[in-house]
Amino acid sequence: MTIQEFLNKYADLSKTDAVVYMEDAEGNVFHSIDDAHKKGTHPFVTKNIKDTALEDLGELGIQSKTEASKFVDLLQFIYGAEGKSDKSIPRGRRTYSSQEKAAILKAWKKAEAEGKTKADFSKETGVTYQTLFKWIKEA
Repeated sequence: MTIQEFLNKYADLSKTDAVVYMEDAEGNVFHSIDDAHKKGTHPFVTKNIKDTALEDLGELGIQSKTEASKFVDLLQFIYGAEGKSDKSIPRGRRTYSSQEKAAILKAWKKAEAEGKTKADFSKETGVTYQTLFKWIKEA
């Protein structure tokens, strides 16, 4: 496996919470047990995509978290890129203008009609669950 193949294979890994998948006897991958039973061939093996990614990194010569960290540091040095730092995360309370609050509440009503939960909507917008709950209660 090349680095490019690794990047293509795992490009969306950090965007999902679903890290477990099923693989059938023929190597077909399914992301739900229902799909595996409908379309797959028995037997099924449950796998963790993070473990699979670590195995693939091993094929690329990166055997440990320390080696991965050194590799990332070296790439950042070579390309002059700055890594993410905890210092860039703002601390303290976020304040919202009345226009922002109104827009968020309007978006919430639309999301609620689509069946979204307050928790999911909060994650998407960056408004804390408690703040959203308070605004809805006040409205």
